[in-house]
Amino acid sequence: MSQQYPRSSVNFREPAALDWLYAISESNAIVSTILAVIHPELYHAGWETTKCLRDTPGTGAEGILYQWASVFSGIAIISNCITEPHQDSSSRDNWYDILVTLGGYQSCNLELPGLGISLGYGPGTVVGISGKVLEHAIPEFEGDRVCYAYFMRDNVHDWANVPCSDWMKTSYYDL
Repeated sequence: MSQQYPRSSVNFREPAALDWLYAISESNAIVSTILAVIHPELYHAGWETTKCLRDTPGTGAEGILYQWASVFSGIAIISNCITEPHQDSSSRDNWYDILVTLGGYQSCNLELPGLGISLGYGPGTVVGISGKVLEHAIPEFEGDRVCYAYFMRDNVHDWANVPCSDWMKTSYYDL
């Protein structure tokens, strides 16, 4: 039986994809650093998984992953979409997704229906959320909005045999 490697949903052999990857590399590094602050153990697990992908011959992505400046398994780009209330199924309960919203828009809220919370969600907002646990939605906005949703995939960590992080604990910050 042959080894099945995680695969990219983007063809990074295309010059435009490589240009995009280069253009977002600083943003990817910043978002990864935010994760290192809000959940250091998850950051470490993401880093170990990325290193495993980089160092495993045959994944087909070794060269690309040296340009991938993120500990997250992937990024979804959501442009000008209203999102119905949902939970993300391909993650783990104790993992954070990071949502970065950009554009020229207004009147936007991130809704967390299960908590009865509506958060102002203006351009430049960065939110760490357990997307598998918390139902979330964007019911409306005015203008042009893009959301970069950074996430980790359970199956990629399983493939890399990287131990899962635990829930975030304040003890991670004890000096």
